[in-house]
Amino acid sequence: MNVSDYKDLYLSEAEEALQSLENGLVGLESAAEPLPTINDLFRHAHNLKGNSGAMGYEETVEASHALENALDGLRRGGTVTTAKIGCMLGVVDILKKLVKCAVGDADSAAAQGAEDAGAPGPAGSAACPGGRNAKSVQLLSEALVLLSNIADDQSTADSVTRPVSPLETGSESPGILGHRITSTKVELERLDRIMDLVGELTISRIRLSAIASDLGSKPLIDELALSWRLISQIQKEVMEARLIPAGQIFQRFNRLVRDVSHETGKRVRLEIAGADIGLDRVVLESMVDPLVHLIRNAIDHGIEPPAERAAAGKPEEAILVLSARRERNNVALEVSDDGRGINLDKVARAASASGISRAKAADLTEEDVCRIITTAGFSTAETVDTLSGRGIGMNIVKKTVDSLGGSIRIRTAPGAGTTCTLLLPINLSIIKALLFSVGPDVHALPIEYIKKTNRFEQGSLKTVRGDLVLPTDDGVIPVVMPSEILGCAFEAGDGRYAKVVVVDTGTRRIAVVVNGIIGQQDIVIKALPPLFRGLRGISGATVLGSGKVAFIWDPHILFEGRCTYESDQTAVVSEN
Repeated sequence: MNVSDYKDLYLSEAEEALQSLENGLVGLESAAEPLPTINDLFRHAHNLKGNSGAMGYEETVEASHALENALDGLRRGGTVTTAKIGCMLGVVDILKKLVKCAVGDADSAAAQGAEDAGAPGPAGSAACPGGRNAKSVQLLSEALVLLSNIADDQSTADSVTRPVSPLETGSESPGILGHRITSTKVELERLDRIMDLVGELTISRIRLSAIASDLGSKPLIDELALSWRLISQIQKEVMEARLIPAGQIFQRFNRLVRDVSHETGKRVRLEIAGADIGLDRVVLESMVDPLVHLIRNAIDHGIEPPAERAAAGKPEEAILVLSARRERNNVALEVSDDGRGINLDKVARAASASGISRAKAADLTEEDVCRIITTAGFSTAETVDTLSGRGIGMNIVKKTVDSLGGSIRIRTAPGAGTTCTLLLPINLSIIKALLFSVGPDVHALPIEYIKKTNRFEQGSLKTVRGDLVLPTDDGVIPVVMPSEILGCAFEAGDGRYAKVVVVDTGTRRIAVVVNGIIGQQDIVIKALPPLFRGLRGISGATVLGSGKVAFIWDPHILFEGRCTYESDQTAVVSEN
C-alpha cells in the first residue's frame, strides 16, 4: 500500500480523534459518571493507534498505546484527578505534534522543535539510527515520561507534575490550534440529496433546451448553453465528492485472506493494486459481498496446497491480487490468483449433469464458462463445507453486478490461475448516452458501448445459417432486430436506407437496427418502477426533454446468449 495516498484521510481522522480526546478529557474533570467518558476516550485513543499503525507511524502508535494504558488504569478504578487529566492533555498535545511529523509536515515539525529547544535551527528533524525521526523520538519520550507520572500506585495525585498548557504560555504554534481546516466530513445522505437535485436540474435544463429550440430564440439558447456548462461543473464536483478510493474496501480483505488460508491449510499472500482508484460509494459498498465470494473461491478452489504447488514447480506461497483500474468509463475490479485454473472438464460435466449446457470442455468459450459458473445452484464441489459447495456464491456475484449495470469476465489458464473481472460504472446517477428511436419509443445506450452508428441499404443484409449479418469495412457483424429483444413491432420504413447502432460489449459486436438516431446526451438514471423491474436487460430509465420516458439498455444482459459468433466474409459470400 502506498501510504502517501491516504495521508489526507489519515490526517482528517486523526484530527477528529485528537479533538474528541481533548474535549473528553476536559469534560471528564466535571463528569458525575466518569466511566462512560473514559470508555469513549479509550475508544478514540485505540482508533488513533490503529489508524497510525496502518500508516506505519510507529511513534504515534506507541504514544497512543501508552495513553490507552493510562485510560485503562482509570477504567479499572483509578482515581480521576485534575493533575492526571492535565498530564493526559499534555500527551494529547504531543500526539498532535507527532501526527504533524508523521504526515510529513517537516517544516512545521522542525520549526516547532527549534521553538521547543530554544534553538534557531531545525535540529529536531535529524534522523535517528534505524531511520526514525529524531523529533518524533523526542516527542514520544516526553509522552512516556508524562504518563509514567500518573501510574495508579501513586497515592498523592496532586504531586504529579502537570505540563504547562501552550495556551497559558501563549506559545501555541499555528500547527496545532491554528491549523487551517482543509477538509470536512459530510453525511453521505446529504451528498445523495445534492446529487438528486443536480439530476433534477439536469432534467430541467434538457426540457428548457427543447423549449428554446422550438421557440428558435438564439439569446435563450446561448444562455442555456452557459448554464449547462455551470451545471456540468457542479455535477462533476458532486460526483467526485461521492467517489471513494477502492483501497478503503480492499484493506478489509487482509483478515479474510489470512483466515481462509489458515482454514484451508494454504499459504496465500494478498497484494493490492489500484487502491487510489475512485468508485461511487454505493457501487463500492455493494461490492463487498461479491469480492468476499470471489476471494473465498480463489483460495478454496483455485489455489493449490503448498505440496501441490511445490510439485508443480511453483512457490509454496500463492499470490492473490486484488486490483482496481479504469477501463473506458468504467472501473474494473479484479481478483486474480496464480493457482491451478478452472478445470473445464469438470465444469462441462457438472453443467451437462445439471442441464445447463451440453458443450464439451474444448468448445467452452470464456463467455460460456462465465455463464455456467454464475448460474444459481451450479457447483463443481463434491461436498458442501463452510466455504463452498452450495452453488450460490457466484450467482450472488452476478446478480449484484447486474443490478449495478455492470458485467463479469472470467479468464482462466490451466496451471496458471484465474482472473475474475467485475466491470462497473464509476457513477450511478448521470451518464452520457446515445438516444435512438424504435418505432414511437426512445431508448438509450451508455456511450461507452457504442462502436459507431451507420446506415445500410434496405435489402443489403445477408444471412449466415439463417441469421442476419451486416458486411462492413471492419468485418461481418451479426444483426439484431428490436422485435427479437424487446418483443415490439418494428417497421424499417419506406426509405432507401435503414440505420444501425453497432454495440461493442467488450466480448462481441452486434448491430441493432433502429428507426432513427437522436444523438448523444447526458441523462439522469432513474430506478425502474416496480412494474418494470423484472425486465431483463433494462438497467433504468431517464426523463427526456419532451417529458417522455426512455429505457436505458444494459447490452451485457440484453444480448446474452445472442449472436455468439461473428461470421467471416467468405461464409457470407458462399451462402449468399
